[in-house]
Amino acid sequence: MISRRRFLHGLGLVAAGPAWAATAPDTTFASAEAFVRDAVARGDLPGAVLHIRARGRVVYEHAFGRKSIEDALAPGDIFPVMSLTKAVVAAAILQLSDAGKLRVDDPVAAYLPEFGHPRVLLTYDAATGAISTRPARRAITLRDLLTHTAGIHHGHVEIDPVLGAIYENVGVVHDSRLLLADKMKRLGALPLAHDPGARWTYGLSSDVLGRVVEVVAGVPLDRHLLRAIFEPLEMRRAYFFVPPEERQNVVARYSKVGETIRAMPPDPFEREARYVSGGGGLLTTVGDYARFAQALLDGGAPILSRASVRAMTSNQLGNRTAFGFRWGYSLAVSTPRARGQAALPVGGFGWYGIYGTWFWAMPERQAVVLLFANVLSADMTLPLFARVVEEAVRGRD
Repeated sequence: MISRRRFLHGLGLVAAGPAWAATAPDTTFASAEAFVRDAVARGDLPGAVLHIRARGRVVYEHAFGRKSIEDALAPGDIFPVMSLTKAVVAAAILQLSDAGKLRVDDPVAAYLPEFGHPRVLLTYDAATGAISTRPARRAITLRDLLTHTAGIHHGHVEIDPVLGAIYENVGVVHDSRLLLADKMKRLGALPLAHDPGARWTYGLSSDVLGRVVEVVAGVPLDRHLLRAIFEPLEMRRAYFFVPPEERQNVVARYSKVGETIRAMPPDPFEREARYVSGGGGLLTTVGDYARFAQALLDGGAPILSRASVRAMTSNQLGNRTAFGFRWGYSLAVSTPRARGQAALPVGGFGWYGIYGTWFWAMPERQAVVLLFANVLSADMTLPLFARVVEEAVRGRD
């Protein structure tokens, strides 16, 4: 366990200013910078990289704090971006749609037969493990997966003891040694939380989409994304399996409970990893992910059509919300009546990873703000990010 006091001691000189700078200091963003620096100095988060782009170029990038108790954080360090992986996989699905290889309203079972007989959970007996279900009212479509309305759960028992237990009982938990195809065979037989399309349920839908990509493309998901997304965008340091020479550049992962920051235990099977998670397996730098965000901001080239980007970044939920936002295809969308649990600029889109890796693109301003942190916290780092975006926008006005 790493105490708040030890972290503050470790931050020492770094808290007084940026640890590294990829661009010259710019007083335009002094206020946004101050919010991040102060959060690190208070021990709210171990470290973070703030990256701002405007009209296609980097106008600001600084790193603050530590990537581990031993090392200062640098802008080129590699973060586990977790759920930011979802938007990349959604783009791969839409790219295949642009090429005429699938349609978003296709049933998932057309590609993954194990999802051919969806059923909805009615009851679960924790003592015996017995469950009762009914047939779902319709098939699950790729659109349901893209919008997280399929009824597929995340399987975390500490959040939902019923569906979490059902998922755990059949081995649908994170095991880095499990192949994506094998996990999908287990998941396809499990009951849904609700009928497809009925509600927004954040879960393993993007992992299912990742397997669809594999089936349609005929290659493993990580290889397809390298060829179809990362190489065209020159995302040279985007990995599902970090090569040995890069491992020292991966940030440590922490959790914050109250005022205590704890180191997260490493994956004991990391060196044996085979599982490619379409929902949370990507590791990359803030600069590389910014290239993906910039492509969406620019209308999709060179990876997507403008029509696909419009669909991806437009509200697909009607009046429903997701963490206070509307929702497109694996991206949050801010509207006047749904600006998020902490308000982000209307008309923008983006999302986050559970360790505090955020991006928010603003088409009207042709700007994108990214804040990559390395700590799991109850507020998802959203209040800090929302304030940083607000100050960054003010600095440009």
